[in-house]
Parts: sequence; structure tokens; C-alpha cells
Amino acid sequence: MTQLGLGIVEPDTVFGRQLVGFFGEHGFTAELHGEASLLLDHLPSRPPRMVVLGDGGGMGNALQVLRRIREVSLVPCVLLSGKADDVSEIVVLEAGADDLIDRAVPLRALLARIRAVLRRAEWGVVEAVPAVAVNGWRLVPLRRQLLRPDGSECLLTTAEFDLMRLLVDAQGRALTRDDIALGVFRRPFRAEDRTVDNLVLRLRRKLGPKQQYSIKTVRGAGYMFAGFSESGRRVA
Repeated sequence: MTQLGLGIVEPDTVFGRQLVGFFGEHGFTAELHGEASLLLDHLPSRPPRMVVLGDGGGMGNALQVLRRIREVSLVPCVLLSGKADDVSEIVVLEAGADDLIDRAVPLRALLARIRAVLRRAEWGVVEAVPAVAVNGWRLVPLRRQLLRPDGSECLLTTAEFDLMRLLVDAQGRALTRDDIALGVFRRPFRAEDRTVDNLVLRLRRKLGPKQQYSIKTVRGAGYMFAGFSESGRRVA
């Protein structure tokens, strides 16, 4: 079995070693870092396939580390927290994590969640869906890339790419917030949850001001991809 590398940041060395041993039994190589700086030093040049970030040093510290990771890398990242409530989930996802998982979850469930994030972020998996071209922009599912007309890459997180692909696949049809929550976060939408709206906002910002109308808000329905504009003018 091909070994996949995990970078684990966990101040609690007992728990960290337990994770390393468990993942090792299930086809993963894992490197334990008691200090985040040890991971950050080589992240740009030698990134792991995924970062598992523990909040043993406190949620505030974990979020700070997560933001530093996102400054240099789009590596998939999950945060293990003793406070995995709805509010924390929103904050963590908005900070750039791909998932928030309760530290007390059974290790088998943790493994399943990590494998799910890796499947979503996997590069090199052959897919039946070809690259989709819209007014010079190209969405490449094979490489999970969004390319601008000049060939440069619009860097998206795992969740942002999944949202972009959902919208493009449904072009001309509005997706409800529940459609997006299920398609991106694999859970039903909750009325008090702003995660979907904030994800749409972040994606719009990534696309740039000339494409601000590419993702339309459909009042009472949700969001719809209206196509990329050639000149930045409003898409009808």
C-alpha cells in the first residue's frame, strides 16, 4: 500500500504518539511535531499530504498556526479540537481548515474523516469530467485547478474548489445553501450557520473584482454560477 505522509502538530506528546502509531497501522506515514515551527520551517519545500493540527496549546494558538500555514501552502488541513461546536466550526473553516474534528472522536471515525478530506483534495486521480472552459477560464478537475485566461492559477482551498465545481456543474441553475453544505462540507445546512455564505464571499474575492457577478445571489433560492465575464461587465 502506498504510504501517505501526515504532518501532525500536537503539543500533547502522548496523544500525538498515539495518532502516529494508529495512522501507521492504517497505511500512513506520520511525522509528529511538538512545535508548529518545526513543520512551518519546511512546509513550502517539503509539504506533507495533509496537516493534522491539534489545539493542545489552545484554540487561539491553533488558529494562528492555521493562518500561517495558509500564507504559504494550500495543503489539506484538519484541526482537532476539544471544542468542536458550531461556532468553532465556522471560525476554523473560515480560517482555511478543511475540517474541524472533535479530539474525543473514535480513532476509526477520525481516520474516515481524514480519508474523506484527502479524497477531495487528491491530485492525479483520473476523472470522467474533462476540463471545463468558460470565456477563457478553465476548471481542471483532474488537478483541482482553476486557471485564468492568461494561464495563471487562481489558488483555491479544497472547500473553495469544491464550491466552484458544484456551481459550474449546475451552471444556469441555482443551488440552495443545503445543496452547497452537503456537497462541500458533507453535512446539512443549519439556518444559523454562515459558513456557506462566507465561503461564497471568499470565492468571489478569489475570482477578483472583474468577476464579482459571476456567482449570483438568487433571492429565496441560493447561489448560481452565471458564467465568467469576458470584460468584467455584469453577466445577465
